[in-house]
Amino acid sequence: MYNITIGRFHEDPEAQGVVRPADDSWQLVIDKDGFPHLYLRVKLDPKPGEPDTGLLCVEDLLPAGGKIRDLMQGSYGGEISPEEEEAARAEFLAERETSGIPCPK
Repeated sequence: MYNITIGRFHEDPEAQGVVRPADDSWQLVIDKDGFPHLYLRVKLDPKPGEPDTGLLCVEDLLPAGGKIRDLMQGSYGGEISPEEEEAARAEFLAERETSGIPCPK
């Protein structure tokens, strides 16, 4: 477990602040409108003299240019058949048991 710091970006008009651990392995940047953007430190395949790690925005992994803002402001749901609902529930439960990712509290 690392110490976590919370900082402000006074010089950046696009960001409000950042939360990050002492080892800088990730950053949660809050933009000017209050939306979160998670960056993970990843290994790079650098040329000599270049950094061997960089920060990857998880948002860049969303399909078709999706954005966190769109997810948070979107509307989800709709009608599905009982069979589709049961299949989705079974898939969710199976993934939850093996993912090792804690649920938000």
